[in-house]
Amino acid sequence: MAKKIYIDAGHGGNSIGASYKGRKEQDDCLRLSLAIKSILETQENVEVKLSRESDINPDLEDRARDANVWGADYFISVHRNAFSPNKAKGAEVWCYSKVAVGGTTYNMSKEILNSLCAVTGFVNRGVKLGAPSYTDYAVNRVTKMSSCLLEVGFIDSDTDNAIFDTYFAEMALSISKSLLKNVGL
Repeated sequence: MAKKIYIDAGHGGNSIGASYKGRKEQDDCLRLSLAIKSILETQENVEVKLSRESDINPDLEDRARDANVWGADYFISVHRNAFSPNKAKGAEVWCYSKVAVGGTTYNMSKEILNSLCAVTGFVNRGVKLGAPSYTDYAVNRVTKMSSCLLEVGFIDSDTDNAIFDTYFAEMALSISKSLLKNVGL
């Protein structure tokens, strides 16, 4: 039986996400998500579904519900972080607030982040647990399978953008390998 991986390309349509010097989060998220999908589809026993494959903006909870109905084994939401131009850098991953530190979902998220940082040189900002007041993102709160929201560097960091562009292929491969590992392949 094939394992199902759902990739949510963050933002889209009228939700561009963060932007910096003409660069839009929604574009980087879609480009990376499509690259990951392309790699995963070369593997046996894997089905891949994206929340979007063009410049549209599906409702956040609908993205999670779609993965639930489809029966995904793992859900990842791909994003770029932002703070203040060149004041922060690095990658981090967010999990649902009720996830146990050291538990399966937490460790799966940590695997993705550690692997990503190892091949790219992104500063590893760690695994973060959401909080009901703000960071319990719908994509983690509504999904019924293990899930994470991955922040792939800061879009308002020249250093992180250089890493994103220079190590794009390695980044996509690293995330793909971690996703396969997380579903037991």
